[in-house]
Amino acid sequence: MKEIRIAIIGTGSISHRHMKVWANIPQVKVVAAAEIDEKKLRRWAEQYQVDNIYVDFRDMLKRDDIDAIDVCVHNNLHAPICIAVMKAGFNCYCEKPMSASYYDSRLMLDCARDCGVKFAVQISSLFSEQTRTGLKLMKAGVLGDVYHARSVIANYRRRPSMDGPYNRGTPDFMAKAMAGHGQSIDTGIYHLGQMLFLLGLPELKGVFGKEYHKIPSPIKGRTVEVEDMCAGLAEFENDLTLDIQEANACNVNLPPTSYITGSKGALTWWNIDEVGGDWSMGQGPGKYLPENMQPGMRFTGEYHGMHIDCDLKTYYNQMQNRCYDPEVMTWYDNQMHWYKYLIGELDESQRYPTPEIALNVSLLTDGIFISSREGRFVTADEIKEKSCSLAMWKQETPWGVFDYEATW
Repeated sequence: MKEIRIAIIGTGSISHRHMKVWANIPQVKVVAAAEIDEKKLRRWAEQYQVDNIYVDFRDMLKRDDIDAIDVCVHNNLHAPICIAVMKAGFNCYCEKPMSASYYDSRLMLDCARDCGVKFAVQISSLFSEQTRTGLKLMKAGVLGDVYHARSVIANYRRRPSMDGPYNRGTPDFMAKAMAGHGQSIDTGIYHLGQMLFLLGLPELKGVFGKEYHKIPSPIKGRTVEVEDMCAGLAEFENDLTLDIQEANACNVNLPPTSYITGSKGALTWWNIDEVGGDWSMGQGPGKYLPENMQPGMRFTGEYHGMHIDCDLKTYYNQMQNRCYDPEVMTWYDNQMHWYKYLIGELDESQRYPTPEIALNVSLLTDGIFISSREGRFVTADEIKEKSCSLAMWKQETPWGVFDYEATW
């Protein structure tokens, strides 16, 4: 197969997970990296034996031997940097979330289309057997008339850089200027992206929602500027409703759980992937996730006159398929899927449309925040009208000022 040459922008914690995955795709070679913190960049380059490094990513964009760029920066830098990458003519793979607002996500998708480049967003939950099994059953109509769904996660304390074992890393995760929002767009993209994809990206009519800032910081002098929980009720076309709870700090502890219910049956699933897939956790051939992390799914309802409650054994089937069906690898991992898209094995009609899915999630989450601010139900048209940019178009750093708009 054709070798693909990848460059990475941002060498923080998430880049290491991306590198674990690239290591499982021998046809991909990471040839360059950019990072404003030169010491961090040099340590990273030495670890992965990458010779071409840049403190200013714009210098890297002058190269003509790169097939695609992997963007691994903080939320509110996604739009400025991805747009600069695409305007320079490069295919772009963006770490989740697409952005912190519908406005910025729309800019990014429009830019990809205008520039004629390939664009993808990391939504690893789409590439699990949960999603593949769910799609098969939804398309087969075994749920009947689908009318309600639920997506919920309630972490007792799991704020990045803040709580217990999650207190490592930069405080930027909790800063509005850099993060934009909290849980709703952080791992929320995995839950809501998977849900909307299984529902067939239904057209949003509107949403009522609330955001909460109730759990104080455990670290003296460290403030929490993003929500610790949001909740909402969304209405879609065809009388479909979806209730949502996304919390990374509350006094309940419930793993990521979702369901879709219809007139004939329901799907319930749990342990939704929030980490970037098996490969990003170091799960190579012959390695398996611990049982308490394995994504699961159940069907309950009526089937051919029988009342059924059954475990669909999604993780077991995922491991079986990975061993015995080479074709499943195209749909097994985000970055493998991206690679197949880059080399032309997947066209626009075959690939998972991750930017379009992420845009739909942005519309929904923006609706929750706008509704919370205004204290009322807001329509999809109002969300689109009121959404604004949260992106950091100019960044002041210890290494200088980066004016991203000037790059264009």
